[in-house]
Amino acid sequence: MKTLLAVVLFCLINFHKSIFAFVPSGRGEHNAVLVDKKLYFHGGFRWAEGFAPNQLFYLDVSKTFITNDISLMPWTDLSSISGVTCKTGATACADESTIYYIGGSHSGGLVSKFDTISLQWSEPTTSGSIPTSPFERPGEEMKFVQCVILGHKIYAYGGFTNHKMNVLDTSKLFWSTFTSSLTYSMMQSYSATLLNDSILYIGGTFGSSDSCQTNSNQELPISMFNTNDNTWRMVTTTGQIPTKKCHHASVYIPQHNRILLFYGANDVTINSLDTLTFTWTIPVILNSGGPLRRLVGHTATLIGAYVLIAFGFYLTDEGVLISSDIFLLDVSHEDSYKWVTTYDPINSIQPIPASPTSPSNINIGAVIAGSIVGGIFVGMIIGGGIVGCLINRMNYVRLP
Repeated sequence: MKTLLAVVLFCLINFHKSIFAFVPSGRGEHNAVLVDKKLYFHGGFRWAEGFAPNQLFYLDVSKTFITNDISLMPWTDLSSISGVTCKTGATACADESTIYYIGGSHSGGLVSKFDTISLQWSEPTTSGSIPTSPFERPGEEMKFVQCVILGHKIYAYGGFTNHKMNVLDTSKLFWSTFTSSLTYSMMQSYSATLLNDSILYIGGTFGSSDSCQTNSNQELPISMFNTNDNTWRMVTTTGQIPTKKCHHASVYIPQHNRILLFYGANDVTINSLDTLTFTWTIPVILNSGGPLRRLVGHTATLIGAYVLIAFGFYLTDEGVLISSDIFLLDVSHEDSYKWVTTYDPINSIQPIPASPTSPSNINIGAVIAGSIVGGIFVGMIIGGGIVGCLINRMNYVRLP
């Protein structure tokens, strides 16, 4: 009997380890890039501790998960891949199945790339008008900038003292630089969104300034860069215009023609910008469940009907706290959103509905029944796994 119990315990422990073997540590100033139903995280900083451990990992968004306990989420660690470098404050864009990491504080070169199919990390050599840095480590000039990809060209504007638009052609690994006397965007910690052939830049800071900047009218600075003729113009907005926004995260929801801005320095607000009328609003959030403190250095990623907000730094009166939190905002309805803790991959691939569904239309009985069936199904899987493990072990252990 003791031997049988030991075998059962062995199976349970290894069953648990095989599924929940990796849990990422909290961090800020990292990247999150979605490629083929996998959300790849790279880099990050742990404030006084330096670079975060586990520099490369992904979350499998083809599977259902809950955010209450991140140890139960389907993570996979890729940090042991040869050549993976440490980065913080870098920017990242995906060209098909390859992710390019540019700038930031790092242990590698200005540009790194990761092939998500071959799982190979490399430090490619680039040519052309390569952005330079006045610092010891190349790339820090381009810290806290945001990249946008159009075709095979990555646009990365600004930097510590840089007022240029830097463009990397990924097919040739060749840099081009565009300058203009009419540059309206801030230089760092802004958000960048591709709208057709133009890039919309919102908020940000000048150089190394930690505080958000405003223009002479005390309105949030917004500018547009046209990728066809490489020119800038100011964008006039109306509505509930934020006065400041920097070190925030943003997503573009094409189904609703809206850009959502999440938090930032001295800010606990979600702001919404209509990209057709350029009108600002404060979206209706139907429930509580998001961050209750100022959050910076986080990422926000649109995955179908959800926005996944990951990690970052909480700014408190007592100091800076490192966040290990994952939040999910359901944005399936145009006029109101809600916080949820369960991610359903079906909702991540279905079209977002045009109008909301009344809570009264929810079939509570079906939900309960589904939960029961799901529990039974999971129990069968676990039980089957244990039985299979027992059978295999009994081939090698003779019971008394």
